[in-house]
Amino acid sequence: MNDLQHFKSVLDENDILHQQNDVAPHLMDWRGQFDGAAQGVLFPRSTEQVAQIMAIADEHNIIIVPQGGNTGLVGGGIPDKSGDSIVLSLTKMNEVRELSVQNRSMIVESGCILEELHKTAEEHNLYFPLNLAAKGSCTIGGNLSTNAGGVNVVRYGNTRDLCLGVEVVLLGGRVMNLLSPLRKDNTGYDLKHLFIGSEGTLGIITAASCKLFSLPKVRATALAGIRDIDSAVELLGRLQTKSGEQVEAFELMPASLLEIIFKQFPDIPFPLSPLPEFMVLMEIASSDEKDGLPDKTGEIPLHSVMENFLAGAFEDGLVTDATLAQNETQRQQLWDIREHAPESTKRESKPVNTDISVCRSDLSAFYEKATEEVRKVCTRTRICGYGHMGDGNLHFNLIEAEGGDPGWEQKREALKDAIYIALDKIGGSISAEHGIGQMKVDQLQQVKDPIALEMMAQLKKVFDPKGLLNPGKVVK
Repeated sequence: MNDLQHFKSVLDENDILHQQNDVAPHLMDWRGQFDGAAQGVLFPRSTEQVAQIMAIADEHNIIIVPQGGNTGLVGGGIPDKSGDSIVLSLTKMNEVRELSVQNRSMIVESGCILEELHKTAEEHNLYFPLNLAAKGSCTIGGNLSTNAGGVNVVRYGNTRDLCLGVEVVLLGGRVMNLLSPLRKDNTGYDLKHLFIGSEGTLGIITAASCKLFSLPKVRATALAGIRDIDSAVELLGRLQTKSGEQVEAFELMPASLLEIIFKQFPDIPFPLSPLPEFMVLMEIASSDEKDGLPDKTGEIPLHSVMENFLAGAFEDGLVTDATLAQNETQRQQLWDIREHAPESTKRESKPVNTDISVCRSDLSAFYEKATEEVRKVCTRTRICGYGHMGDGNLHFNLIEAEGGDPGWEQKREALKDAIYIALDKIGGSISAEHGIGQMKVDQLQQVKDPIALEMMAQLKKVFDPKGLLNPGKVVK
């Protein structure tokens, strides 16, 4: 008997997919790197239904693969090819259960789209700062399961730092309520952190308490050409000090990436010409409306902070050219460049993608060493290392040579190894914000402390002794 039959007493017929045409979109990741097979997809609408599903799964030994918006980049939400799994999609659990202006928190269900949470917070003059390129389709449950990062980590931290509590359904159907929106709760082990970043291998996050902040009312956004990565690191430290720690984003982009973006999206205007070897997109923000009102000289205070900062950086030779957005339209044009980076490289070729992090002080050394190692494998590869400089997180991605490379597929693994050779010599992490999934599960065994791996494996056995929760992901 198909295992889907067991769930007909729990879910409405419309909340169970079994036709392969309907199931197919849930079996391949956004990049097209991972594909699997499944008996079907379940769409619970409440925590109670998830609990019933997990009880049935435990009773009948059914493998469950939880999935959010399916925007993951390491195959964490994709089943294997056996066809034994059932995908559990949380996308129909999308209610905001509670929002407290005074406590600056909101309790939301896992299927809530990130962009909708932004809008909900802003309706109350508040701000949920998690910001990803996939914000229009990713879900908060998926963000929590991978401890997602994004462009605002430099000021607000990863998803883990924005979460006050979680509600989790365990294998067998028990519901663990850790949803309290308290800022301080020092009552033993903080269990929520076991589930954040665990990619559904320990339990199913069904809801979360999230921190809210003052809504930024004015921003100053600039794009600057720089002479090298060391200059960018120096710039970031100076801007954090000069702005009073108001830096929300600081993104590095090389000319090799920018050329691809403007090629694939020709309607995006060139901000600086000629293109410098590296550019940084930087943004500072204030929730004080006065910072956006002209002073006696007609200057906007926050813009003056950025203008004076750029002028000083130019005098010191750190900046070669720069443009400062004068209005929201110009600001969005600058952000369009950065936000189109993933789609641009995907259109250009089948990239070698990485998600590494090093200390900010080691960014330049890593970039230089990784470039050197890559060139040993392929001299014509386009190196597009870009990303979140503020937290030392680079997507050091490789694109095949313009015009094509007949041996590209055969070189991909060697090129990826070259990057990790450089990372190992510098010291850093193989996964900064995308998670482990199935892409890096073998590699994690090689780089993680052996005792830490042993403890992770023991935790997995405690919460999932039968190995039914997203097997083959994160831990072996």
